[in-house]
Amino acid sequence: MVHIHNLRDGFPIFKALDSETRIAIVELLANKGPMGMTEIAEELGITAGAITMHMKILAEAGIVCIEPSKGKHGIKKICSATDRKVIIESPCKSN
Repeated sequence: MVHIHNLRDGFPIFKALDSETRIAIVELLANKGPMGMTEIAEELGITAGAITMHMKILAEAGIVCIEPSKGKHGIKKICSATDRKVIIESPCKSN
């Protein structure tokens, strides 16, 4: 569980979720389970290069995991959504 007390500390997560495509990736992985990057790109109708960039941002924020796996022609990257929960503490002071 990630507990954000200071909004600035949550910037990597907020940045990662500030994209319709990245939200679609997270929803896809949450609903279908682990998938290869090529499968994700095909499912969403975007290029492999775009998927790589989006997955890097999501992985750096800890929202997805990318694990290497043996494929037919080398190493395949299998992506999955993490089951982390994020709690944002209100920055407002109560009177």
